Amino acid sequence: MTENISSQNRAADYGLPAYFDMQADVGHTKHIGGQKATDKLAKLCRFGPGQKILYVGSGSGIAAAYLAQKYNCRIVGVDILPKMVASSQKWAQKKGLVGQLEFRVADARDLPFDDNHFDAVISESVNTFIPERERAMAEYVRVIRSGCYVGMTEAVWVKEPSAELAKVINEATNQEFKPTQVWETLFLEAGLTDLVAETHAMGLREEARNQTGLLSFSDYMRILGKSVLALFKNAETRALVKYAGSNPKEYFGYMGYGIYVGRKP
Repeated sequence: MTENISSQNRAADYGLPAYFDMQADVGHTKHIGGQKATDKLAKLCRFGPGQKILYVGSGSGIAAAYLAQKYNCRIVGVDILPKMVASSQKWAQKKGLVGQLEFRVADARDLPFDDNHFDAVISESVNTFIPERERAMAEYVRVIRSGCYVGMTEAVWVKEPSAELAKVINEATNQEFKPTQVWETLFLEAGLTDLVAETHAMGLREEARNQTGLLSFSDYMRILGKSVLALFKNAETRALVKYAGSNPKEYFGYMGYGIYVGRKP
């Protein structure tokens, strides 16, 4: 089941960085840690056949489709950007998964679902962009059944940078990296138990492999072609790519991701 979504609104209208517009246009969102992080998150959250999973910040739907196929489960994806929801609906149709995937526009801080409705809630590289993270976490806990899991991946520092370097990296990624303790505290204060917290360094080559792992070769080439076309057609896209490429690769030595999973009592 899908909604018929169309919108001319841009990411900035929702307080989000401009690169989300580019990602929606080419049909490819990515999250830190890529396929490796997604697989680990699903394993820790005990995904299984027939379950109903909520994916918060589902973006273009690529990871949601991957999980629905791998675990034979049903996934409901929500995203605050209508352009992303429209993109994810197209992906579900392309993959023949309309019966297993549902996408809708929603705010993580005010989820349009009943209490105790899902078997798990996950999000990947999303909550760093959400104001009032505690309110969003309370919603995640509310909509899952007792004994089920909330899981997320988020960008973290694996080595503390100088204040100057942190400022440059934050500007390059349009997000404020946080120490892993911030995310652990978020889970504990929400009343979740059996906390699992892992921190992973992010090598440039490994990250590139993980980002392509969710795609077939033909899908990757199609998205690459659309991305190249966007570079020619859109000055804002060219500026984003130029800025990202201008930052030294050693920045990756400070950046990593955390995987966090907790169980609702």
